[in-house]
Amino acid sequence: MSLSSRKKAGCLITLLIFMGIGVGFMLGLIVSKNIQKKKEAPAFWKQAAMKQLDKLQPDEAQRKKFEAYTDQAVAELSALRQEGIKNVWQIVERAVKSVEQELTPEQQQKFEDIRPKPPKMPTE
Repeated sequence: MSLSSRKKAGCLITLLIFMGIGVGFMLGLIVSKNIQKKKEAPAFWKQAAMKQLDKLQPDEAQRKKFEAYTDQAVAELSALRQEGIKNVWQIVERAVKSVEQELTPEQQQKFEDIRPKPPKMPTE
């Protein structure tokens, strides 16, 4: 039993559509991750703030002051973010130590494989 050429063409077109959807989805995920990483950078925060302030059409003196204010705010936000990450990992480490005390030697070996690892601290 063979398929008619019309059915074969329909199947091929359907296959191409699903492949396109799959490839588009994967590319979307990759682009989304890259954009999210970019948004986490303090340089992006400053650029975004200055872009909004440029809508006010400041003169050169105002622009320099705005940039100084923005630099100060970004520095404070970066420090606050790093402190927050450090605090979160202190809590996680306390929880891990509590869990480790309850484990048998076999469980401790397995736990070493799944133990949460702190992320690299973000840099300026």
